[in-house]
Amino acid sequence: MKIRQFKFVYIFFLYVLFVIGIESTYGWSGEHNGITAAAVKLLPSEDRNYIAPEASMLAKEYCEFPDQNWPCMGEWGGGNADPHLPRFPDTRREWDISFYCGWDPVLQKGKGYPHRPPETFTAVQHYFGKAVEALQAGRLSDGARFIGVMFHYIQDSGAFPHVQPIHRSFHTKSLDVIHVDGYVPHSLGRTKEEAAAALAERVRDLVDWTEKRLAPLLADAGVPIDEAKKLCAKELVHARVAGAVAKLHTEKPAEFESAACDCANECLRVCADALHTVLTLAPHPRPEPVPNAPDINLVFNPSFEEDDGDRVPDGWYVGWLDLGDRSGRAEWYRAGTHWDKPVKTGQRSVLLLWVPDKGLEWRQDWRHALHVNDGENYQGTVWIKTRAATGTTWFALQSCDTAYQPVDSAKSEIIKKDGDWQKLSVKLRVPKGACWLRVILHTEGNSGAVWFDDVEVVKTAE
Repeated sequence: MKIRQFKFVYIFFLYVLFVIGIESTYGWSGEHNGITAAAVKLLPSEDRNYIAPEASMLAKEYCEFPDQNWPCMGEWGGGNADPHLPRFPDTRREWDISFYCGWDPVLQKGKGYPHRPPETFTAVQHYFGKAVEALQAGRLSDGARFIGVMFHYIQDSGAFPHVQPIHRSFHTKSLDVIHVDGYVPHSLGRTKEEAAAALAERVRDLVDWTEKRLAPLLADAGVPIDEAKKLCAKELVHARVAGAVAKLHTEKPAEFESAACDCANECLRVCADALHTVLTLAPHPRPEPVPNAPDINLVFNPSFEEDDGDRVPDGWYVGWLDLGDRSGRAEWYRAGTHWDKPVKTGQRSVLLLWVPDKGLEWRQDWRHALHVNDGENYQGTVWIKTRAATGTTWFALQSCDTAYQPVDSAKSEIIKKDGDWQKLSVKLRVPKGACWLRVILHTEGNSGAVWFDDVEVVKTAE
């Protein structure tokens, strides 16, 4: 390519990015959250009460799971391997998102679905079934998370993922316009299979509806919808289609945004029907979680021996408290061949090394956190070993509310010096408003090393 041609293409590309906006990595941006919250509001009161403990996180977090199931989570470079950008929080492991999506992008295991039609038609059926199965088994949190994944595929279906120049800029200026007052959700079927099949057809109709809604605008911009689909099937962000979208933003911004709003509200109707149907098929009244048994260790993978192959112990993830830090390390540690083996039992422990002032943590992921009740008593213990320690190290039981925000945290003795294996203990009485409990293994300002092993949490009488 000649230099003048290269400059022209480069400038045009920058112009398109500027005009259509790439302030968000994802097509719907906040619309995923807005559509989900609005769908919950449309439910009959019985349905709203059923989903209430997980409703806020369904709208805030779960509906974004498929856009967070990327191998770059927890890694440097803001998702683009840019050495100037900070680390991504490891949201994927924090929620065990790969489990709910059914696809692990690091291990290349499972079955994933592209975010575009016609693959989305199969995806919504699959996650609808998973949500119903979880609720029928009394697992409200798992059910809500599968609902969130299902919602994402419904919502992407109505946002032109198969025509990326549209998808990346199809936003409303305000989420307040996402509502369909007076809409009454209806059931899609009497059985899981019947309803799932009906939902797939409903999403197929949604795609047709959105294409017809935007077709006149695209034709006016010089690229009919069928041509746009063919071009973007060959090239993800085709220049002609990107140019047409940029033209709409410049010449008909109100009409383009109105179309985005209409498509979001059509997605809302489908989501409301799907959610109502899932909850109709769930057992009534809603099963309450079975109380934790006393006097047994309730921690999943307490000695860090189990791993699915990605070198992070199952049920745990790293909490990077300083996303800009370049020296801190968190490792799944294996006993060596020499006499000094910083492992208390078995073959594994977890290590935190060269930790910045803001700290670094190993935490239980939310799928393996403990569901607890007001007034219950718990005792936690962990073994730690320090070497060349310069900062502070502690162990905590953190209690959280239905929004997974901390209500209280009981911390152990603080360790500030070197030592061989020693046992730290902490007790916690679950405060009012808390329903989750998880373990935090923390060190900060530590240029040395600290190992943790053999975590235990036991429900006690007092």
